[in-house]
Parts: sequence; C-alpha cells; structure tokens
Amino acid sequence: MVLITGCSSGIGRAVALRAVRAGFTTVATARKPESLAELEAAGCLVRALDVTDAEARHRVVEELDKKHGGVDALVNNAGYGELGPFEEVPLDRWDRQFQTNVFGPVALTQLVLPGMRERGYGRIVNVSSLAGKIVLPVGAAYHASKFALEAAMEALWLEVHRFGIEVSLVLPGAVNSRWADNVPEQNEYASGAYGDLVSELARQMAERLPRGASVEYASSVVMRALTESRPRLRYPVGADARVLLPLSRMVPARLWSAWVRSHFPSIRHPAPRPVNPPTVDRTRR
Repeated sequence: MVLITGCSSGIGRAVALRAVRAGFTTVATARKPESLAELEAAGCLVRALDVTDAEARHRVVEELDKKHGGVDALVNNAGYGELGPFEEVPLDRWDRQFQTNVFGPVALTQLVLPGMRERGYGRIVNVSSLAGKIVLPVGAAYHASKFALEAAMEALWLEVHRFGIEVSLVLPGAVNSRWADNVPEQNEYASGAYGDLVSELARQMAERLPRGASVEYASSVVMRALTESRPRLRYPVGADARVLLPLSRMVPARLWSAWVRSHFPSIRHPAPRPVNPPTVDRTRR
C-alpha cells in the first residue's frame, strides 16, 4: 500500500494516478478531499489529511494499519513555498512553513516506521526540491525548510537501511505545475526595502516554471524511487537540477554567489562601502 500526501494537483496527483494504474493499492490524500474525485474514480482510496494536523495523521495511519495491514510506502509530497525577504517574513509564517514542509513529513514518517520495521520492508520517498541544495534570495524560509528535510531524511536513510527500509529524496528543479498557485501573496513586500528583489524573483518564476519539467516526468521519477530494487538517496528532476546540483559543489563559493547575483540586477553590484567605516576599540574590555 502506498500513502501519498498533497494529491490535489501537481506531482502528488500524477504519482497517485501512476501508482494506482500500476496496480498498487493507493491512498491519495489532501486537505480538501473534494479535490480528489478524479483520483477516487481512477481507483484510489481518498482521505482528508492536513499533514500539520496531528490528530488527522494518527487517524489515517491507524485506519490503514487496521483495515489494510499497514503502509508499505509513503510519499511525502505535500508542501508549499513561503517566499519573501529574510528580514520581513513574520515568524509565524516561518513556523507554518516548517510545520508543513518538515515537521508534518517527519511526524507522518515516524508513524509508519514501526510497521515497516516489523515487516522488514518499506519505502519513504520525499518530494524535496532543488531549493534544498541551492539558495536564491527572497526564499530563506522555503530554502531552510527544504535543507532541513534533506538533512533529516539523510539521517533516517543511514538509520533504517538495516531494517529493509529505503529512503529517497526527489529533487525537482523548475516544474510546469500549479506550485506557484500555493505561494502566499507577496504584495506586502513590494514596497519594502527588498521590493526590487521580490519583483525580480516573481518575474523569473513566471519565465522559468512554464519551461520546466512536466509533472508527468517528475511523477515518473518518484515511481522509480518507489519501485527500483536499489533506489538512490537522491533523484534530480529536470535539466536544471541535473546541471546545477553537481556544478554548485564544484564551483568555489565566491564564484557561485557571483553567478547567482548576476541573475538579480538589484544585487548584481554591492553598495559602496563607507569611506570611514566604524571601528572597534579593541583596547576596552
């Protein structure tokens, strides 16, 4: 049995359709179950699940344990991007970002692991992002959440392989999906000190996402992670992910940051330093 989160659209929906058509007992979940009618018609079991709701997480996993013998594979797909300047994004939005992108997947994974250990088999596949390895401005909260998910799941990978449980991270770059529809409104940042950066990132997203990998291709990579006999820890998705991930490791940090800045005119050239910068009196203790 495969349990998939965030199936109302995009990669999650496409993975659910692929899984059920491949013959897997597939449980497709979303915060709004009415958005899953097409998946139910295709043969999926559908359930309401907000990954940030502890009671809902326990309810779904307990039902699947009792009625269907447990979860053999979990696809942590639910997530969204909180974009905004580091200085201006309120802490409650940082909290919501981590609740959805990190703590929800971690908690759901903890619930299915005991059954997987007992059966000696399991797959945990996490739809992460190129943003979990590469950072752009105006995305501190989102990048931080994906970096945290990457670290947590790599630690899990090291811990549970001996129990027959495989852990994978799927890292899409730009994907032509409705991901941008779930980005919270950014107008509140437009008139601030970083308004130019916000506008530049919005323009780049509008240009890049439609040219990205298809949802169908991204879902096929998730299925590889679910079905390969020896799955990898990380699966890049799309040309940008396949090129930029190894390049970011090879290029010196200063050169890499210069390349990133070159894509944002407002930060391409740093502000001039003051002629007489403040000094520290090192003689005082």
